Amino acid sequence: MTEVLTCRIAGTRNGPSGSANGGYACGLFARTAADAVGTAAVVQLHAAPPLDTELNVQAHRGRASVWHEHELVATVSAARHEHPATAPFVTVAAAQRAGAIFKGATAHPFPSCVVCGTARTDPAALHLTPGEVDGMPGVTACVWTPGDVDPDTVWAVLDCPGGWTLDQSGSPYVLGRMSARVHAVPPPGEPTVVVARNIETAGRTARVVSGLFGADGTELGRAEATWIRLSASSDPAPRQRELIPS
Repeated sequence: MTEVLTCRIAGTRNGPSGSANGGYACGLFARTAADAVGTAAVVQLHAAPPLDTELNVQAHRGRASVWHEHELVATVSAARHEHPATAPFVTVAAAQRAGAIFKGATAHPFPSCVVCGTARTDPAALHLTPGEVDGMPGVTACVWTPGDVDPDTVWAVLDCPGGWTLDQSGSPYVLGRMSARVHAVPPPGEPTVVVARNIETAGRTARVVSGLFGADGTELGRAEATWIRLSASSDPAPRQRELIPS
């Protein structure tokens, strides 16, 4: 028997204009489908998750699909590995130096992104600035001091720094698939370190891992993701379904 649930993504939780932040959407979909899929889930995005509208989550036999009217937005399934790979911890000082050279500060493909956008001044904005870590090619990091956040927001925090391990000039990359494990939601006001590492880039796809740590190195969460570079003619918001492996 198919169980039908619903969820909604607030308009403030956007990534590209008109689309939800990919990491936040994946976290929400995984949590909504947890009873059917389990707590270790991988979410594959097939279309840009819409904002401020009801989405139907149809769960059946350990798998769930997320629909907006007649369009398939995402699928949620059990992750093959309970704990995704993670990025290495770097110190707060190293993360602060990296955050000071955030490339998005001068050229950002999605400046209104709730996580790393440079044009956001509202309370929902997280203001992450992941920059390259000195002496660690392919690794980005920054310091994030959270407010009162939920696990879905931690998924979002684990998402964007991975995109900044990639070349976002020209046609940008967008999130295609993500799995994450949140061990603990960081308490408000305590600085944390977000780190991401580029594992492999092949053609227009890239595999990245990320980690969220307390200032003492305690791991709070980790994620693994596949990113897809849009074609030059693509609208930044929609995902191109044929580019995302099943």
